[in-house]
Amino acid sequence: MSKKSSNPDTLFILDFLGKQTDLKVVLHTVSKWLEGLIPGSMVTIMFFSEKEKHLNLISGGQYFTSAYRNALTNLKIGPYVGACGAAAYYRKIVICEDIFTHPNWISYQKFLIEENISACWSVPIISAEGTLYGTFATYYRKPKSPTDDEIKMLNHAAYLTALGIDLYYERQHKNAMNDKYHSFFDHHPDTVYEYDLYGKITKVNITSKKINGFELEQIVGLHYLDFIHLQYQKITEEAFKKATEGHIQRLEIQVYDVREEKYWADLTFLPLFQNGKIVGVFAIVKNITDRYKTEEHLQLLRRGLDASPNGIVITDATSNHQIVYINPAFLKLTGYSEKELLGRNCRFLQGEDTDINAVQEIHQALKDKREIQITLKNYRKDGTWFWNQLTLSPVWNQNSECTHFIGTQQDVTQKLIDEEYINYQRTHDSLTELVNRQVFEELLDLAFYKKGGMNNTLAVLYIDLDDFRNINKDLGYAEGDQLIKLVSQRLRTILQEDDVLSRFAADGFALLLNKKYTQEKVTQTVEGIFKVLALPFNIKGHHIRLSASIGIATDTEEVENFRELLHHAIHAMHEAKNEGRNTWHWYTSGSNTVHKVNDIQLRHELIMALEDEQFKLFYQPIVDSLTNKIVGVEALIRWFHPERGLISPLSFIPLAERTGQISAIGNWVLNQACKDITEINKNRPDQLSVAVNISPIQFKRTNFLAELRNTLLTNNFDAKLLKIEVTEGILLMGIERSVEILKAIRALGIKVAIDDFGTGFSSLSYLRQLPIDQIKLDRSFIQHLPEHKSDAAIVIAIIQMAKTLNLEVVAEGVETEEQAKFLTESKCSYLQGYYFAKPVSIEDLKVILDRLYCINT
Repeated sequence: MSKKSSNPDTLFILDFLGKQTDLKVVLHTVSKWLEGLIPGSMVTIMFFSEKEKHLNLISGGQYFTSAYRNALTNLKIGPYVGACGAAAYYRKIVICEDIFTHPNWISYQKFLIEENISACWSVPIISAEGTLYGTFATYYRKPKSPTDDEIKMLNHAAYLTALGIDLYYERQHKNAMNDKYHSFFDHHPDTVYEYDLYGKITKVNITSKKINGFELEQIVGLHYLDFIHLQYQKITEEAFKKATEGHIQRLEIQVYDVREEKYWADLTFLPLFQNGKIVGVFAIVKNITDRYKTEEHLQLLRRGLDASPNGIVITDATSNHQIVYINPAFLKLTGYSEKELLGRNCRFLQGEDTDINAVQEIHQALKDKREIQITLKNYRKDGTWFWNQLTLSPVWNQNSECTHFIGTQQDVTQKLIDEEYINYQRTHDSLTELVNRQVFEELLDLAFYKKGGMNNTLAVLYIDLDDFRNINKDLGYAEGDQLIKLVSQRLRTILQEDDVLSRFAADGFALLLNKKYTQEKVTQTVEGIFKVLALPFNIKGHHIRLSASIGIATDTEEVENFRELLHHAIHAMHEAKNEGRNTWHWYTSGSNTVHKVNDIQLRHELIMALEDEQFKLFYQPIVDSLTNKIVGVEALIRWFHPERGLISPLSFIPLAERTGQISAIGNWVLNQACKDITEINKNRPDQLSVAVNISPIQFKRTNFLAELRNTLLTNNFDAKLLKIEVTEGILLMGIERSVEILKAIRALGIKVAIDDFGTGFSSLSYLRQLPIDQIKLDRSFIQHLPEHKSDAAIVIAIIQMAKTLNLEVVAEGVETEEQAKFLTESKCSYLQGYYFAKPVSIEDLKVILDRLYCINT
């Protein structure tokens, strides 16, 4: 800064700011100060509106005609808008040495001659926090270039202006805070005192006189104990002392008014802080005499109410309806003690079976302050329930104000017994309306007894929702109940005639397949359960996805009774939990030996499937969303069993993983896919890529990378045409190790994709770390597009996020033209699904590609 900028005039301006001089005076002073330093300068100040993005002249308008001032009104900022508009836009100084030739002034040429201005320098006014307040400019009658000192002075003037505006806004904020404080203090409906640390009154609000009758001059300077009844002075002193130590205190005491008459007061002491230190105490005093009188009146009624044979309860009329009285008959009826009930709301008598409509009627009657008689199910302390005939009546005071409610309770259970209804309540779960555990066991016992004569074989499935306890906790128990109800409705859809479904526990269901079953039927039923549970549940805007662990048991010769059969199903369910959840386990026997033999047999069948070439690969095309051309395929394994026919991968892949055969099968798939696509790509100008799914178990094997390299070499396969698909489950096995393997795969030239994206934990933070090329959107997000707005929003967000991370997106399960159109418009890279083609054999794939080639040529 030049010597001129630190002259006494600058100190004078700073003194102005320190004395909280009016903003207009500060702006005028700064303007005149700069005009005195730069001969021939005419200073203008414009303020900026952040909302409208325009400037308005607030100082210096006297130098111009009204026409030019109008032209400067609501001046939109921009790179070519004079000097001020450009300075605000760029937030830096703009020098227009000759505005007749400067391109920023083309729109203002008509004003220049009449205004007799030839140059303009403008600098933005910016606060210390970076807020743009406006511009500080100097105009000149002749063309003029600034010196370095003049630029420094112009910048300093803008700084002083910003400082003045900052101080002005700070004063405005402080004034607003003071106004709020005074409004709260003066107009509080209760008496508010301000004490010093010694307990002397320094300030009192205007409400005080209405309540205690003291004039302001009478009360200021008195000690708070001057108004306290002798009996309560000690506890009040203790409370005041704690308040001076920073603790809020509240107590009910008797105090005196100006006529030395006592009244009950609710007194609250609040510590008064200033600059982080306690400098005094606030006191809020509320007159609660009426409440005490009401309580005394209730005590007078006690003797009469105590003798009533019906249960009687009295509550206050506040929003919480706290109990203030109960008679002995009520205690006998409910099993509670008086100490457990006083101060509570009668809601504790309600239970999960209490009719919500009846409760809502009671709430409405309380709100309307009208009498109501209603019968509802209530519960005693020991958990037993009874039908309660409740008569609820408002109690009015002499001012026609409802102060309390009186409720008369009578146990009318015997009177209301309806055998059919009571039996239904006994035999069914109230939430899902499924048969309960007791009835299920009775029906299973009966079916077990009858099966011999009917030559039936029974199968029991025990279905336990995975991680439901945490879901229930996160959602809230009411929403958790709603989710259980929706689950039961979906499970009903897979039932056949005579099947029995029961809610067996909080999140557990038991299913009896009551007709002669086959292994295929049971498997179909289990797959149906997984399918209906996999669809998202909509609970208050939340899309909840559930899985279950299912145990299966059948009545083999070793099973002696229904309880044993049920126990086997539950045991199998726990085995399914141990195997990773979201799967099923068939109880083979109570003996571990039998289970091992079964595993050995399974391993043998899978080995034979490889040796006898029972596996085949099918290929589902993947198309470019913009060209609709087939650019790749996904390899999908199928097992054609010589006895059982086509076996779904959903059935044998989990078993192959459990028996350790998944790596051998995975290697076969990799080799066969590379071999098939090498054959397909012969003489094709556009080379086809192939995607192969890799099991997490195979992925983590030590020799996986070596086997992958060997596959490429053996088949002379171009690595860039191979894509490895892994699920999000690999992250659960160690992110650091997974990243190392993925980097090694990509180093070979192979692409990597995350399959079924969105069905796992889908951590976006992990996506940033993973060296991958693609994500594949799970079909569950696609099936309801585009009508399902929530799924549409999720899909768009994932696509945009993937683009940001330079990832391609493949949408699986595209089945309609609308879905394809929506995904294409959302810039999804690739599409896959039945709308384009189902998985086909290698022979049929060749036919499809040849046909398309002929069409395109």
